[in-house]
Amino acid sequence: MSEDLEKKVVELCRLGSFSEALDLAKRLLSEAEESYGPEDPKVATCLSNMAEIYRAQANYAEAEPLWQRAIHIRKKAFGNSHPAVAHGLNNLGGAYFEQGKYEDAEKCFLGASRILEETVGRDHLEVATALNNLAAVYRAQDKMPGAKAMYDKVLAIQEEKLGPYHVEVGMSLNNLAGIMESQHRFQEAAHYYERAAKVAELVFGAEHPHVATSLINLAGVLIAQEKYLEAEPLVEKALGIWEKHPGLGHPSLASALEGIAEFYEVLGKPARGEELRKLVGGG
Repeated sequence: MSEDLEKKVVELCRLGSFSEALDLAKRLLSEAEESYGPEDPKVATCLSNMAEIYRAQANYAEAEPLWQRAIHIRKKAFGNSHPAVAHGLNNLGGAYFEQGKYEDAEKCFLGASRILEETVGRDHLEVATALNNLAAVYRAQDKMPGAKAMYDKVLAIQEEKLGPYHVEVGMSLNNLAGIMESQHRFQEAAHYYERAAKVAELVFGAEHPHVATSLINLAGVLIAQEKYLEAEPLVEKALGIWEKHPGLGHPSLASALEGIAEFYEVLGKPARGEELRKLVGGG
């Protein structure tokens, strides 16, 4: 019964019914403490569920002590190096990251990755998740060499476990491309974007908007190298995809179309640029 109620808490939170979810989560916590004692792992689960509800509302002041208590319980029950402790550290690190507390987040993600490497193995997908979180922290602090090293490890694990053409592999390739692009290492960025575009095409289909986004990313680094003639067919292909879905007049494409219009002006095709600008303006 408690498992069903825990699932209901998750579902209520997903639906945005936070008050109802929190009332139920508090009830489950009280029942767990009464039935099993205040330091039972079942209590840690209830605490984590409550913390997630607060986190969903960006109420970190309430969420953090709940996760800290849950981690303490799990360490006492299972030892300091247990996957359950790592999961708690990942959750707490995520809350720190969302608040811009990068040093605290880094400590949590490093601790989680080390525990998981010891317990489930260096090539496990859970390790990849922790390293991906750590890479995001480094990237947010503009520590690009550290971020790239983490993303390289993540990509290697994902390719081994999921194969070279998987949505998560595509995300890692895009992350690596973004790092290279931010450092003006455009040839390396183009390599990663090209691979990401191929993954997107195989995963989602050749006419999917994700493919268009990947093509525009690739075109962008070619344009940065003044390789305009190589970039143009990629841009046109992306526009062809977007024209079918979601439609070139869609508000989500306004910023991209403005940039593409500028590209066509540089290319010496102002009429094409003006045509796209009219779409941005709804005309």
